[in-house]
This record gives sequence, C-alpha cells and structure tokens, in this order.
Amino acid sequence: MLRITSEWSKLRTVLVHEPGIEMFYGILDPDAFLYMRRFNVERAINQHKQMVNKLKEMGIEVLKIKELINEKAKSDKEFRKLLEKIALNYIKYEGDGKAEENLSRVKKDLEKLDSDTLFNIILLNPTVLSHEALGTNEAVTRILNEEPLANLYFTRDQAIITDKGVVIGRMSKRIRMRETEIIKLIFQALYEKPLKEISEPAFLEGGDYMPFKDFAIFGTGDRTSISGIMQAIDFTNFNEIVIAYNPEIEETEDYMLTMHLDMYLNSPKEGVVISNSTILSKTLAHIYERKENGISLKERTNLLEFFKKKGYRILEISLAEQLSYATNFLTIENGRILSPKVVNNMINIMEYLERKGYNNLLNEVKEDYNRHITNKDFFPNRKDIKDEGIDYDEIDVSELTGGFGGIHCMTMPIKRE
Repeated sequence: MLRITSEWSKLRTVLVHEPGIEMFYGILDPDAFLYMRRFNVERAINQHKQMVNKLKEMGIEVLKIKELINEKAKSDKEFRKLLEKIALNYIKYEGDGKAEENLSRVKKDLEKLDSDTLFNIILLNPTVLSHEALGTNEAVTRILNEEPLANLYFTRDQAIITDKGVVIGRMSKRIRMRETEIIKLIFQALYEKPLKEISEPAFLEGGDYMPFKDFAIFGTGDRTSISGIMQAIDFTNFNEIVIAYNPEIEETEDYMLTMHLDMYLNSPKEGVVISNSTILSKTLAHIYERKENGISLKERTNLLEFFKKKGYRILEISLAEQLSYATNFLTIENGRILSPKVVNNMINIMEYLERKGYNNLLNEVKEDYNRHITNKDFFPNRKDIKDEGIDYDEIDVSELTGGFGGIHCMTMPIKRE
C-alpha cells in the first residue's frame, strides 16, 4: 500500500502528465481554463520534458499518465474494457437523424481503437455534430471538445497519499472535474485501491495537503472545502491536523495567487519551512488533535505562530519570490530540492499584476525584484539556503507556470521511503 509521511522523505517514484493537444485549448481562453496567461506551448512541452529528464537524472522513477494507462490496457483485458467503458461516456453524437446510428457504430468499433485514442476521448470529451448540407448528400461535421483537460499536467491535485493510503480528491472547478476519472485509472493500473473518494458537495485538491511526519496541514479556500478535509482526515493517522485558511494577498481578492497551500508554503528538510512571514501571520490556522472518539479543536492561531511553537526554522522569502513560485519546489530528499528558476518567473508575475490593476502589490513586487537584482539573491541562490545545508537543482519552467503552477503542482509523489 502506498503511504507518505512527510514532504522530505526520500522520493522514489513520481507521477506526471506530459502536456499535449489539450494545452492548446487553455491558450485559446486562459481565464476560462484557469491559466494565468497565454504562453508558448512548444517551449512549455520542452520544459516539461526537461523536468522529467532532470528527475530521472536524480535517480527518480517517473511514471507518465498516458504511458501507464496505455501499457496497462495492452497487457490487461479487464483494464482495457474499463478504459473503453469510460471513453464511451465522453463521446457524443448529435445532428440530423444519424446520431444514434453513429453512436451505435462507435460502440461496436471501440475494440478496434488503440488505447491512446481512448485516452484522448476522455481527455478531450468530444461531441460530433453532423448534418447534411442543403441540396447535397454531403455531411457537414463539426467537432466540439467540451472542457478539455488543459490542467491535467498539474498532477498534484487529483489525489493525496496520506500516511494510511490514497484518497481520491474532488475538483472544485467544473473544467477540472473529469481529471479524477483518469487518476482512478492510474491507481487501478498500479494495483492500488484508494481508501476513499471525496463525495459531493465537498472538494479536496492535492495542492492543499502537506504531511510533516508528526502532523499534516490541509489548506482550505476556493479549491478545498472544510467538508472535503473532514472526509480525508478519517483516512490519516496523524495525531495532529492543521487546517490553514488560505490567505488573501494585499486585498486583491484574487484567490488564484494563494489557491493552494503549496503556493505559499513548502518544506525542503525536516524542521524547516520556506515561506513569507507576513503571509504566514495572515493565515488562520485551526489545530486539531486526534482522540479516541475522533478529532477535536485544540487551538486557533496562525501558521507563523504554529511553526514557531513547533521549533521550525522559517527561511524567509520576499513576496515577489513567493508569487514567483519559490515555494513550489519538489523536495527530493531531506535537504535536497528541485526548484523553479524563480527569477525567470518574476517578469510574468509583474505583467499579470499590472494587467489586473493590482498597483500597490505591483509596486511592492517591483521593489523586491530590484533589491534581488542588486543583491543577486533570488531564491534558492541565497546564503541562508546554503547555510542550512540545502542542496538544490534549478530548472526553467517559466512557460509552464503560465498555467498557474510550478514544479510541486506538476508532480505527484507516489513512493517515498
């Protein structure tokens, strides 16, 4: 059974999704697809490949969603039948008279289709619209792909792996809800039976969960609900659970800037967290303890005070660094991380703030940026990181962050020691 107890346990296996045609749809309408901005898809895909190659160089087994599903479908007839059944749920035919006939034909032809095509049907959710052109025998056909899964490359969010096992999440945004169908296929391919699937009306996304060995933190906000957390808590063994209320940044009312816990917090090694103290002090935290009859509220505080009481060392990042995905690194093992090149993200962040009209926040970020330029101390290239004994590798993901996430968002650790 898969179990993970901390962010810093040695990483052995990670799950990713290499983006493809579905990313094109996100570029067409970034806001509707929860993207920050338009970006270069070709470069983004290359950056993702480079991330995968770096992980492999670091000795980590990398599982790709599409490859894993395709390989399993080729070797397991029951899994193949399940893939066909799910794909059939996500293809529709509409139009003049032949819709039922076309659907009947595709049902008969399913076994002829390769598993890659079946996966793409689930990914793109196509509706085939056909009608005969007036005065001819020719059919005019349009293909409508309804809510393609443009965010699937953020594989952190569809599930969590606790110290007891796998919990399948429930996405809060309609545009992402179908992603959990794919992640359930993944765990079936891995012979892993989930302990729980979050049920409606609750929501739970993996970017809002972090295990810290002796306790776990759940973030709550626009993407994860309290009821979703309460459902998941029953499938953990931690004696202490923290519910952190994801904070607002500088009165922007822009939940995307702190949509998940990993947008403002992470741990590179035991006893250490990376964050911005002002943000932590604004993050209301409810501390629960586990008792024989369940969990009970022990304390109301904020995350800054909570970590201080725990004796954690807080390595401070500027607001500009935080908004530029400084906390969105992946911890490879205790004291070693794979980090985004934070400096490469800052210009894009400033352009976003300017476009949104967040002038006060933009001015603060510009001041931070200029100071970092002068001091040459962009995270993680800093003395305090080195003094703490944290080793790091950096990669450029500045195109990929256009989808509103970093390396932590794009990876789901499957196995840690």
